[in-house]
Amino acid sequence: MNNTNTFPTIFFLSTLLSCADMDAKGQNIESFEIEILNSYFAEAYTVSTILTDKQLKIVFKSGIAGTKDRTVFAEALTFSDTLRQIGEMDLTKLKAYYSNPCINDGSQITITLNKDGKTKSIHLSNYYHGAIGKIIYLSNSLVPEKYKVWYDKKILIDEYKACGELTNRKS
Repeated sequence: MNNTNTFPTIFFLSTLLSCADMDAKGQNIESFEIEILNSYFAEAYTVSTILTDKQLKIVFKSGIAGTKDRTVFAEALTFSDTLRQIGEMDLTKLKAYYSNPCINDGSQITITLNKDGKTKSIHLSNYYHGAIGKIIYLSNSLVPEKYKVWYDKKILIDEYKACGELTNRKS
């Protein structure tokens, strides 16, 4: 038996196993649940996107009496850096309400975060927030087109800047 090739093989295998062990330890995601409520008041329904560290689910909630909520989409999630980053976010430091005061209607999104036994609700009225954008972007990348939440960064930021310019001109 030739022992000259044994050491490199054993070294390679032990290195590979230790890297796999470190990688598995680095894939821990803090447990959380985030619900994105996107309401369509004129049509009497709400689409609820529920993102957890393990699953993404879309629930159709009818505003008509006597109808039951129904899950229209569900997918198990595997580890990703984006999911880990979302789990590490401290959304409790965000304000409860963000808005563009120049637009009365339009995008109305409510985010509810449940994490570490605490609940925080954040309402966005025609307003782009980066942390919320990351959550919605991940959700939208996984669901069919008809269940995506409209949250266009460029449009929302441009409208907010235009509002600021308009407000400054009035002053």
